[in-house]
Amino acid sequence: MLATTITDPLLSSPTQVQRHDDDMAVTFPPSLLDHDSQLLDSLTYSSTSCSSEQNDHRHHHDEEEVIIEQTPTDDIEELEQEDDDEDETPFEQLMNRGNYLRQLRALALQDEMERRASTLFEEEKKEEDNLDSGEEELCDHVYTISTTSAVNNGEKVKVLEYNSYLAHQRYYDDLKHVDITYMDYGVIPHRPSTNNTNEQSALEGEEGRNESNGGRVVIEQCKRLGKGGFCWDAAFVLGEHVIAHEGNWNVDTGRKGGASVLELGAGTGLCGIMVGKATKSQVTITDLPELEELMGDNVRRNFGPSEDNDADDLSKEERSLITHLDGGKAKGTVTSRVLRWGVEEDYFLNNEDKQEEQTYDAIIGADIVASLYDPVALAQTLHALCGPTTKIYISSKSRLDKPHETFDAEMARLFDRVEKKVPPCSRLKNPNVFIIQAEGKRDVEC
Repeated sequence: MLATTITDPLLSSPTQVQRHDDDMAVTFPPSLLDHDSQLLDSLTYSSTSCSSEQNDHRHHHDEEEVIIEQTPTDDIEELEQEDDDEDETPFEQLMNRGNYLRQLRALALQDEMERRASTLFEEEKKEEDNLDSGEEELCDHVYTISTTSAVNNGEKVKVLEYNSYLAHQRYYDDLKHVDITYMDYGVIPHRPSTNNTNEQSALEGEEGRNESNGGRVVIEQCKRLGKGGFCWDAAFVLGEHVIAHEGNWNVDTGRKGGASVLELGAGTGLCGIMVGKATKSQVTITDLPELEELMGDNVRRNFGPSEDNDADDLSKEERSLITHLDGGKAKGTVTSRVLRWGVEEDYFLNNEDKQEEQTYDAIIGADIVASLYDPVALAQTLHALCGPTTKIYISSKSRLDKPHETFDAEMARLFDRVEKKVPPCSRLKNPNVFIIQAEGKRDVEC
């Protein structure tokens, strides 16, 4: 029990206030209770019963009394205080009572701080116990590097080792990695693991067991380009899903260099670059003109620089993020170019004569069904670029019902088979991401 002495200007001597852990018991004189009962409703009062000998010299009633500690030298001060009290105005009395209540409140706050300190100590002790038992909390591994490129002006930029995020996956919000400049996805597995035992068994055929993984992938993000400058969950999920189902689209067509794959709305190029690393294919990633430079930079970073690109001027840290320099391998190839949906001249490889139109074994697109784009134009673009056996893989998130309804209706009109695949085959378990698969191009007019 803590005892604190508070001087009340309305009392004749110091009052003993006692605090018992969470409850504070305070005794007051009857006169103060009579005048200020409404102000002191929230306080707890302690009643003190007097002994039989003391009651001979006090009033014989059940009123609450105050425990007073006095010394013989207080008698004169008590008489002087009574004279001063008689001279106080009502305003001064009210102010003195307020000061007294504030002191009581300060004691209550001190108790609260002591309780919080005790709780914090218990939480820290629990965390130490968890660390001692090996239950260390997983978190994203982000580090910074110094750059010498003109783009970043020698600033420090952040790099995320994506496998550290896959190890915990505590959050799936779209903006979780927007402050990261380089996303290091590590080596792309040829057969991503899945929780679906039947699907995993089907994917691990004789050829699947003998095939090695693809190379390492590092992608640069660019915040100033907006949505197209970031790596999204739907792109990573689609990349792993398409790689896992390579046997469905990468058939022996006699194409030199492997199957032909087109990515629409590639943005950073993450999905197409993953496919080019892990499968024997010729991938073309496409998007709007404003994203052409970023796509090209990421292609060169992962598949080799063009003739006019000199990596010798880069810092050691920057060179470590150029995967083709660290012995990284790639089973396929990747190129980039501009392709606008609904603009037929962009569908042709030779834009001068516009006579040779390219068809593809597989067409992929990550998170491209959105309110920003025309879903009908997207479906018709897919139809125009498809051949009779082309497989289509589109990933999306469950957040935009109206654009998807329009897109699904148009796809059902243009293709024989359209189905939704849930869950996708990927190590990233974002519950909102799903895959739309389509095939069987119909002979209808767009």
